[in-house]
Amino acid sequence: MSFMTSVPSLLLLSSGNKRVLLLRPIYLVSKTSHHETVGVVHIPILSIHFLTPDIDFNLYEGIVVTSKQGVLALNHYAIKWEKLHIICVGQSTAQEVKKQGGIHIEIAQGYGESIFDALRQYRGKWLYLRPKMIASSWPARAREAGMILDEVIIYETTCNEAMEKLEIADDGVLIFTSPSSIECFLQKYSLRSTHDIVVIGKTTQNALPLGIKSTLSETTSVESCIEKAQKLVFYGKFNSSSFPT
Repeated sequence: MSFMTSVPSLLLLSSGNKRVLLLRPIYLVSKTSHHETVGVVHIPILSIHFLTPDIDFNLYEGIVVTSKQGVLALNHYAIKWEKLHIICVGQSTAQEVKKQGGIHIEIAQGYGESIFDALRQYRGKWLYLRPKMIASSWPARAREAGMILDEVIIYETTCNEAMEKLEIADDGVLIFTSPSSIECFLQKYSLRSTHDIVVIGKTTQNALPLGIKSTLSETTSVESCIEKAQKLVFYGKFNSSSFPT
């Protein structure tokens, strides 16, 4: 059973001219929506501002990007970066790199050891194209381990002040894709004990307020988060033992 395709048909039940909501709503709290999945309400809580610091890409063997925004920021540079080795965090980031012309792509499934393992096979200098605020200390730990790594701030994530406040159901399932999405969400809304929360990784999970329970997606992708949220809707709160495989 494919949740990504079956849920939209199960969210609403037609009865004559009426359509009755059967299941709890799912909210994606992120910068970008996920048009491929019907029935997921997007909360555009974040705004992205791209920066264009001077970068000599010829100095580097490869670059590390941890989000699609980091890849999109590269469009502001005329210099050809596509032939560099590129380490991405998550499948969606890798897909964006490929879309933009990247060739040598390697996927890390998360921060920390996953990026270390990918970098260890190289001996040259690497560049981490990062947001202004990060919630992981992996770059410092990489340098402590002897890796040659520069960091350049290439975009800034801020709260979307222009976003109109939406009504969120008390029994909704919330998906958070970054620590900043949690921070901005809490400026406008409250997390309730009746909410289920899905996070894209442990770094995002650690950004939740103390005592707030959540469940991790299987992989670091929005698609995986949505599938996990859909399973929670169908099979109950954190009852992962009942999830079909």
